[in-house]
Amino acid sequence: MNMNNCRLTRYILPSVISMLIVGTYTNIDGLFIGNIVGDDGLAAINLAWPIVAFITSVGMGIGIGGCVMLNNYSGMGEPEKKEEVKKAILYLLAAAGLLTGIIMFFVYKPFLQIMGADGNVMEYASQYSGIISIGAVFQVMGAGLVALLRNENKTVFAMFCTITGLIVHIAVAMIFVGEYKLAAVAAATVISQASVMIMCFAAIRVKRKSRVGIKTAAEVLKASASPFGLNFVPSVVLLLTNYFAIKTGGVAAVSAYAVMSYAVYTFEYVFQGICDGVQPVLSFYNGAYDYQGRRTAVIKSNILLGICSLLFMVSTPVLIKYMPKIFSASDEAGKMIQSGFWFYAAAYPLKAAVKSICSYSYACKRFTMANILIYAEPAFAAPICLFTLTKWLGTDGLWAAFTMSQAVILLIALVSYIISRRKNLKLKV
Repeated sequence: MNMNNCRLTRYILPSVISMLIVGTYTNIDGLFIGNIVGDDGLAAINLAWPIVAFITSVGMGIGIGGCVMLNNYSGMGEPEKKEEVKKAILYLLAAAGLLTGIIMFFVYKPFLQIMGADGNVMEYASQYSGIISIGAVFQVMGAGLVALLRNENKTVFAMFCTITGLIVHIAVAMIFVGEYKLAAVAAATVISQASVMIMCFAAIRVKRKSRVGIKTAAEVLKASASPFGLNFVPSVVLLLTNYFAIKTGGVAAVSAYAVMSYAVYTFEYVFQGICDGVQPVLSFYNGAYDYQGRRTAVIKSNILLGICSLLFMVSTPVLIKYMPKIFSASDEAGKMIQSGFWFYAAAYPLKAAVKSICSYSYACKRFTMANILIYAEPAFAAPICLFTLTKWLGTDGLWAAFTMSQAVILLIALVSYIISRRKNLKLKV
């Protein structure tokens, strides 16, 4: 496994494209629903989105976390352990998919009620969430297997699978959305992910003689906590913001947040795609004790993250002008969007830095540090910022809280790095 500059590009580019396609699923659903149903539909799909994100993040967590172990063993020159980890990933994805679907089917209605959904919004969100829960196993397997293919040097085929899934999604949604509305886009998601799962299975090769021990499965689950959190935490923040939005500005505020989320979370998918793309390289170098190669990979990925952050910030005026029209947002929601995007623009470089630090930490098996930084945002940074800033700024506080919470997490990361560096210097002395 030769991790040269060309290989690094071959990992990152397909990963970014795949993550953009994941984000496109949501954007397309928003376009269909916004133009056919209006604010109630946009609010419903936004309130239900954490359910979808949780299911997908379970698959990505197991897939990426398992591949951290897989690439470490590859760098260490242990092919038998690598095969054992691969088989553990497959078993865990199947079990987690079935279990997640059962749990989500029984909790989605109470969850939507807690989030404040009622009337038409509740009806639409329930239609969407019920179908998504029934098909959870396909979403978990699809997301996890795509991650496994990327780490198996089949990055182009993994990208092809996600593109095919998107085409299937669009086709099903276009045919049925007029009559079945949110139920149609939910069914499109399930069917498209089932097609992705089938294609991925056809490309994965596992040695039948390899065994899966409890210890190996436990290692994979431990490594999965960080990538699961990195993918799901934005949706927890979305959940919290939706809660404060419906309390602060009603359906219009939730609708405005939904429209902005289609752009903001697409940008996050780009950041995550870069970080997921460099993860196999970092994990390999970490296992091979090649610290210079690891450092070079980090520098290159951070430069790319910085360039993307700048481009996203510059796009803000265009987003303000066209996003409300594209998604048919109401005039009230449109006014909120005008100020909201400027608050988000300030958060892009902060978010890129946080994702880079977290991804580096779990790729190099520094799971404790990664988990602290990942879960600090939903545990205290986002709730405190949302509560405080909405009291002070009203609906503008909803958007400002995102920027402020990223600044808090980045500060924690920098302080932790300084403390760790000082400890290492003392040990060397």
